[in-house]
Amino acid sequence: MGRYLAIDYGRKRIGLAWGDPTFAVAVARPPIVCGPAVDFWAALGAVVREGEIVAFVVGLPLDHNGGEGDWAREVQAFGERLREHFSLPVHFSDERLTSYQVDRDRPAGRNPLAKLLLRRRSGKDDSRAAALLLQDFFEEQRMAKGLR
Repeated sequence: MGRYLAIDYGRKRIGLAWGDPTFAVAVARPPIVCGPAVDFWAALGAVVREGEIVAFVVGLPLDHNGGEGDWAREVQAFGERLREHFSLPVHFSDERLTSYQVDRDRPAGRNPLAKLLLRRRSGKDDSRAAALLLQDFFEEQRMAKGLR
């Protein structure tokens, strides 16, 4: 059984985390920073091959009422492109609390605003959010199977 790859989709940065569903542990991976010099599909393909990925978990940005807005529809379209490009299953998972949790868990420092801006540019928070998303997905799967 291979790994699952969680994706925190963004137009500038794609946060990544992978994990083995048997052990239900997610590990943040370096994000893909999108730009004119980056072939996104080639970069993601390298991660898929390296991690022996068998499925994707994509964070779905629902609104506070659980509804789908324009951003959620864009993410769903991205998920469809993933499915077509790699011929692998794509699962969507509610990501509403992952960004909040990443912000909450961030250690306080002398200049929190500067640290926040640096982290956002580097994509570390995006990959941490992807790891939380995958961890939550694994937990939901375990609970659905009646496991604790």
